Amino acid sequence: MTLWIDAEPDMFGISRMYEYCYQIGEWTWIWSSRVDECARDFEKLIDRLQEFAPDHLPVICLGHHSNFRYAVYPQYKANRAWVRKAPGYGAFREWIQEYYATLSFDNIEADDVIGIKAEPGDLIYSKDKDLKTIAGLHLEPDGTVVEVTKVEANRRLYKQILCGDTADNYKGCPGVGDKHKLFSQERWNKPNNTEEKFWELCLMEFAKAEKLFKQRGIEEVPFAHAITMARCARILRSGEYDFENKRPVLWRGPS
Repeated sequence: MTLWIDAEPDMFGISRMYEYCYQIGEWTWIWSSRVDECARDFEKLIDRLQEFAPDHLPVICLGHHSNFRYAVYPQYKANRAWVRKAPGYGAFREWIQEYYATLSFDNIEADDVIGIKAEPGDLIYSKDKDLKTIAGLHLEPDGTVVEVTKVEANRRLYKQILCGDTADNYKGCPGVGDKHKLFSQERWNKPNNTEEKFWELCLMEFAKAEKLFKQRGIEEVPFAHAITMARCARILRSGEYDFENKRPVLWRGPS
C-alpha cells in the first residue's frame, strides 16, 4: 500500500521560512536560502507521516513544469504569476528527488498524479482541499484518516465546477457562489447521486446563466464553458492519462 503525498504546498511553505535577505554592499542586497534547513523540516514532515501510516510506502508526487490547463484556459493560475519562490526552491526540490521516492508525469500537476495512481487501501496526504474531490482514504496533518466516498468526492468536484476557484483563477458558472440555493436542495444532496446527475445539474445552471456570459466576457456557449471549467477543476482520475503520448485524456463528460 502507498501513501501518496502532495508535498508541494508544504515545500513552498518550508522554503519560504528559510530565505534571508543580506546586504553585501552599500547598494547591494541579495536573497539567500538555507536548503539544509528546508531538508531538515521536510524530513520531520515525512517521518511524522510515516509514523501515522507505518504500513504504507511514502511516494512524493511533484508537478511538471508544463500544465495542460494553461492551454485549456489561459487565465488558469495567472493570478500567481507574481508569486516569488524562495531562491533555493529548485535545489530543495532536487534534494527531495534524490533522497525520496518521487513521481511526476509530463504536463500535469502533483494532485493529478495522485488521482491517477491512488488505489483502494492507499492513503492520500495533501494540505490542498481540492484533493478531497478524489474518493479514498485521506490522511490529515494530525494523523486522522478521513474517508471520502465517491458520491461526496463528486459532489465536491461539481460544486467547484460551478463556483470556480479564486486560488486557481477560474470563475466557474456566472452567478453561482458557495451559498447558491442549489447546494441546499434535495436533488443536489441525494446520497445516491451519480456523476451523470451532478453533471446534468451543472449544465442546467450554466444554461440558465447564459445571459450573463457577454457581460462577463465569456465567448463560449454554456456547454463548452462548462467543459472548460470542468477541465480546470477536475483532478485527473484513473484512466485519464495517456502514458504513451505523455498527456492527459481531455474530459468530455461522464461516460
